[in-house]
Amino acid sequence: MTICRMKAAIPIACLMMFMSTMNDPAQEPVSYHTVRIDNLDIFYREAGPTNAPVLLLLHGVPTSSRMYQPILESALSTRYHLIAPDFPGFGHSSCQARKSSNIPSTILLRWA
Repeated sequence: MTICRMKAAIPIACLMMFMSTMNDPAQEPVSYHTVRIDNLDIFYREAGPTNAPVLLLLHGVPTSSRMYQPILESALSTRYHLIAPDFPGFGHSSCQARKSSNIPSTILLRWA
């Protein structure tokens, strides 16, 4: 198997593993929180044991953490501590002023 094919096989294998857990019921409930960072309220959804390895689920534009609700409710939350934040200005997070120099990734890095 060539290196290119090996690189392509890894994400496909991960996707197949993930999809196989989607129908399994979650044992950990999803919780909803807001944390204040740089005068912004950052909303996030969280599921799974706090002592488990963390998977940070970052959404694209123009979506929110709501897109990860099925994942948070899946059996994946029994093995991982899942955290899905809303970027500033998206979902339930507050919006920053136009004059602010902080970009969403900088704000989230301070929180992590």
